[in-house]
Amino acid sequence: MWGNWYWPAGLCVLSALFVPPELFALLTNPANTLSDYCWRELGVSRAMEISAHGAAWWASLVAWLLFVAVITAHIWWRQA
Repeated sequence: MWGNWYWPAGLCVLSALFVPPELFALLTNPANTLSDYCWRELGVSRAMEISAHGAAWWASLVAWLLFVAVITAHIWWRQA
């Protein structure tokens, strides 16, 4: 069954590709992190009030919440 090796290997590869650059960015210049990049792309300033966020910010929040709910239900309760 290909899923027995694919998912662990894929998560290891993703972690190996993501974690070192993210740690380097955090230690050298936090403006180079993934979160800072997302804030720049979505036009979010660090001091922005919740009502001032744009449609892209709200859409990304809803997408993330849906993903978390579906993946949690799928993994823990074998739903979806």
